[in-house]
Amino acid sequence: MNDTSSPAPALTPTESEKIARFALELRLADVPADVLALAKEHLLDVIGIALASSKFDIGATVLSGAQELGRGDDATAIGSGTRLPAASAALVNGVLAHALDFDDTHIGAIYHASAQAMAAAMAAGQANAATGEEVLLAFVAALEIGCRLAAVGAPDFHNRGFHPTALCGTFAAAAAAGRLYKADHQALVWSLGLCGSLASGILIGGNSWLKRLHPGWSAHSALAAVALGRAGFLGPNTVFEAAKGGFYQTHIQRIPEGDQLPTAALGDTWQTRGIALKPYPCCHFIHAFVDAALALRGQFALDDIERIECPLTPDLHKMVAEPREACIRPTIPYRALFSVQYVVALALARGRVDLAAFHDEPLDAQDVLAIAAKTWCVPDPDSDFPVRFPGEVVIHLKDGRVLRCRKAASLGTPDVPLSSEALQAKFMTNATRAVDSRTAARLIDKVMNLETAASLDEIMALCASGTA
Repeated sequence: MNDTSSPAPALTPTESEKIARFALELRLADVPADVLALAKEHLLDVIGIALASSKFDIGATVLSGAQELGRGDDATAIGSGTRLPAASAALVNGVLAHALDFDDTHIGAIYHASAQAMAAAMAAGQANAATGEEVLLAFVAALEIGCRLAAVGAPDFHNRGFHPTALCGTFAAAAAAGRLYKADHQALVWSLGLCGSLASGILIGGNSWLKRLHPGWSAHSALAAVALGRAGFLGPNTVFEAAKGGFYQTHIQRIPEGDQLPTAALGDTWQTRGIALKPYPCCHFIHAFVDAALALRGQFALDDIERIECPLTPDLHKMVAEPREACIRPTIPYRALFSVQYVVALALARGRVDLAAFHDEPLDAQDVLAIAAKTWCVPDPDSDFPVRFPGEVVIHLKDGRVLRCRKAASLGTPDVPLSSEALQAKFMTNATRAVDSRTAARLIDKVMNLETAASLDEIMALCASGTA
């Protein structure tokens, strides 16, 4: 008798199955020209930051720790040129990329996109002798995937004490590494599933370097997950949407559906376009306040300030305005760059907010501290956070005048983009803390033409070609 039953319907691919397919099959022709150009600019930016960071204490410390994890010569640590196993190089370079809090942010996702994407793509690419085009595509895939995963949970990750860069960055870095290690589809799905347990990161700082670890650990964990997945270590294929124990259910206690899924319109709309560059080396939540303060500077004498008010998104007070005493009199650079009061005072007193102001010059300059003490953060009922990170500075003068400036979005965001010239100037300032200006200029050319490179060898050699 003939079997007249209908065939079983094809199962709908899971989120990790769709993500793995996107990461493995992305071609240069699939990426819009503007997205490709943005990716190269962000890659250049984060390499420059890593070079600068390599000359700070954290650079030597993370390198020393990574060397204790084992010896190998798969990939290069930026700045020092030390050869390490790929996962260890990814650890070092990811930490360096975020160590100064100068790296980019996807505004809507509240997510540092490039640090772990660069660390994983460069380490895996070098270890596998990948072409520049392959590395660039892996980097693009990681940017897009990480932003999408984080956007689903914004701002809930932060509100629950998690760092989305650490959590979502692990999956993003695994997508890049899986492509460059030539994982098959099933192996990358397993790897992404394993990342559900390897991804971690809590937002506790104080005097510690914990937050700076996150992109490095994400990239390191991603390479471990990919190695296991390629070896046949089974991981779950429903890591994102599982109702019990899944990534979103455990971390934000809700599971996205429909057009809220991370893969909704994947490949058609590009979240990468929402990544903002940082012109100032401080928390991105503060940047619009810097722009506003700089716009008002010069319209009054600093001694005439009676009080400054900075309307701030209520959810952000605990991150960048409290405890007040620590914010108006920071004793370490990291506390200073997470203080609205101090950074606004710095902008008004110095007319600049740069690495030198936080790391080369004293934090206790009396003119800066005097203004910080007059600065108060108040609730901002008009904030559209996290769609944008607005900032407003209201200056009350002793003669009764009130000056105010509000910035709906800060310089460097898609609304107010940083020019290519400004980006390259930032890169030169950062990179020349570690390499000479000729080397830095060559790096700009090589990174901006990455898709034509036969390998990463020349770029990585330039990232370790001596001191400035």
